[in-house]
Amino acid sequence: MTDTLQYYIIDGIAPFFSAIDTRDGETLNWSKVPFARLEKEDRLSPEIAGRVAARFEEYTDRAASLGFNCITLDDVAHLVCLDMYPRELCEKISDYQRLYSRLIRAARDRGMTVLVTTDLMFFNHHIEAHTSMRDGPTVHLMATTLRRLFKAFPGIGGVVIRLGESDGIDVAGDFRSRLVIRTPAQCRRYIRGLLPLFEKYDRLMVVRTWSLGAYRIGDLMWNPRTYDKVFGGVVSRHLIVSHKFGDTDFYRYLKLNNLFFEGQHQKIVELQARREYEGFGEFPSFTGFDYEGYRRTLEECRDLAGISVWCQTGGWSRFRRLSFLPSSSLWNEINAYVTIKIFRDRLSALEAIAEFCREKLPGKDPRKLIRLLSLSDTLVKELWYLPEFSRQRLYFRRLRVPPLLWIFWDTIVVNHTIRKVLRRLVRRRREAIREGYQALYKIREMRGLAGDLGIDQSMFDFQYDTFRLVATAREYFLGQWSAELGERIERMAHEYRNRYPNGFVIEHDFAPVRIKKRVIKAIFKLCLRRRPDYRTADSLFLLRLTGWFYPLVRVWERRRMPEFVQKQAMGIQVLFK
Repeated sequence: MTDTLQYYIIDGIAPFFSAIDTRDGETLNWSKVPFARLEKEDRLSPEIAGRVAARFEEYTDRAASLGFNCITLDDVAHLVCLDMYPRELCEKISDYQRLYSRLIRAARDRGMTVLVTTDLMFFNHHIEAHTSMRDGPTVHLMATTLRRLFKAFPGIGGVVIRLGESDGIDVAGDFRSRLVIRTPAQCRRYIRGLLPLFEKYDRLMVVRTWSLGAYRIGDLMWNPRTYDKVFGGVVSRHLIVSHKFGDTDFYRYLKLNNLFFEGQHQKIVELQARREYEGFGEFPSFTGFDYEGYRRTLEECRDLAGISVWCQTGGWSRFRRLSFLPSSSLWNEINAYVTIKIFRDRLSALEAIAEFCREKLPGKDPRKLIRLLSLSDTLVKELWYLPEFSRQRLYFRRLRVPPLLWIFWDTIVVNHTIRKVLRRLVRRRREAIREGYQALYKIREMRGLAGDLGIDQSMFDFQYDTFRLVATAREYFLGQWSAELGERIERMAHEYRNRYPNGFVIEHDFAPVRIKKRVIKAIFKLCLRRRPDYRTADSLFLLRLTGWFYPLVRVWERRRMPEFVQKQAMGIQVLFK
């Protein structure tokens, strides 16, 4: 890791969400710009475009002042008209081209370079008919699209390519992306086919290794063999490989991804300030101590070229706070501030907190903010997560099992399936229940510190009630079942919904799963492993044949999985491809 990194990237999705109208209590997909909601009468609304541009200037003012020099914007598909499109679609694309020209100028005026995102590959029925979903025509069409993009927008610095995940089930509009890359060899052909175009036009090709485990390419984010099959020998100053910091999504209890030390490619580490699995900024969830640890380990990575900080992107939720804009989250802004100070200015987390306090909370005692954020870090790790379970490295097929199973974005899931899993993997059950309830006392101290710092204390009431539900859910998962406990959880959930109608969703189902212990033991032994390396059972069975069993899983999913699982992200079926 060099003394000065070259790229400090922030996502630019927040200004788009600030311009749309939403229903109270509506769940939003924060994974990409909601293009369909920016449009009226099949055109980009001039009024909405104006609001986006104004908020974008405000947002980039703040981001640039922190030291970010690049910003990502969705997406390539909405910026290029292709020959097979009808006139109406091209007219709409021209609306987006005018808006994005304005955004690119605004970013440039603030010393920031725009990187445009794309999935590989986006489709509509015109593209499907043109390519017949075959590799050759698809690569050629993407090359044509990028060539036109680079010619039309000389101010664009490059493209960020996502290849291991596609649009969520709920995405609407003129384009929907799909997974088209299935093998490492196929991925390598795509990269080698497109890279010369980036070299010719002197743009960055940022390839994200993030994947949901689908197909043979699905372990690209952690498997050095797959990584080498894709990137081995493909070296260019125009190619950057972008990794999340761990071998799964943005969770705690993760070691730094070993792929940072593979190959000789320029690399970017992806970090998240707005914690999509830890409250979306509705309460403090400080990341600075973890990120300082990652930075220290990355000192040995000679090829690290930058960081990419997610301040708004990610997840599904009803929460509405927009980073660096009115109704922002102080906690998301602290995470973003501390993150860039750690990586750009080489400050420790404690030094960065103190500097934030002096700048943003003048006259207040930095030691109190340090104490508050330290408590938040410990509280999340002790109660939001379950340490004995979360420390375990478990793998299913090509995926690292998340260290947090009972929180899905803005939903707390309390059911018998999770109870069965955790009771199989957690031994210190009584101690874990007691430690969970004891951790709640930290919120009272945090609330008092917030008052001393002039910070709104009401959010700590919300945090306390939410975390108390999680502590009670832990009692259900690990403790002795009783009808009284079930009634208590139902009563708490009802009171919580009444008090916080736009708070977390509580999905509870105490109906028992009728599977005997010996069957569960056999399933665990077959399906889960504690090392990333594949076993014989994985190679012969799990990686090859589990797709045949998905129809059975689907029947079980309808009966046992919460409804939101079938309506958000890519659906559970992606885990079996």
